[in-house]
Amino acid sequence: MFTLGVMTDEISQDFAHALDVIEEFGVRAVELHEMWDKNICELDSHELTQVVHMVRQRGFAVCDIASQFLRCYIDDLDAYNEHIKILERSIQIAPLFDCQLVRCFSFWREDDLETHWDTILERLELPVRMAESAGVMLAFENVRSCNIGTGAETTRLMETINSPNLRVIWDPGNAYVSGEARPYPDGYELVKPWIIHVHVKDAVLSPEGESVWKPIGAGKVDYAGQFKALADDGYDGVVSLETHYFPEGGTREEGSRESFAGLQAILAEQGIVPN
Repeated sequence: MFTLGVMTDEISQDFAHALDVIEEFGVRAVELHEMWDKNICELDSHELTQVVHMVRQRGFAVCDIASQFLRCYIDDLDAYNEHIKILERSIQIAPLFDCQLVRCFSFWREDDLETHWDTILERLELPVRMAESAGVMLAFENVRSCNIGTGAETTRLMETINSPNLRVIWDPGNAYVSGEARPYPDGYELVKPWIIHVHVKDAVLSPEGESVWKPIGAGKVDYAGQFKALADDGYDGVVSLETHYFPEGGTREEGSRESFAGLQAILAEQGIVPN
């Protein structure tokens, strides 16, 4: 059975407060993206020491180093070189938390995926080899703002690269806003063999086609079906709340609380009890 997790900065940039709320949720797995308005890979040694101490002292498990690796333009070679340094930093940080997952993306979205497909594969070859050499898992997230957003596109990437050290952070909400009308079951069934981590957020599309984030259960993603399938398929990784939603005039913490309540309600309706 899967375990629930939370991305800390979806609650607050105040890392201690975020941990307080996550503890209140009864969740013990955390995903490290930003704290104190810095990405985890941008922290200096003193700040990183604080994070390591706080996580260990309070008994949390870190499920993913959520770097911004390859959120850059594909033709900007200077940026690519800088992002390889981000990967190196991610690989350096991960063992400090007994974590094997390091997140990556597929460069900022271009107009035509096919035009850039071969370049994406070429640019990913070095990172994949680095992950293999370091013994970490490069966890690829599908996202609308980058070139590969749907389950179908992600599956194509996994089949083409075919490395045991490249796996998928499956995000059904991201797949939906990327144009996959039914992330579950359509995208999920395609990408299922490569899933190592799951993000959950919910959404609808505005009349202009823009992403409008909603609490879990209030959008268009079939989370009842998705959670049941994960449980039935024996997924034993982390399902991590990355809501992106906050109520109008409200805060990220309020949005995360509302989303976590929606997530719990769906799990209860399905009779699913996470680890």
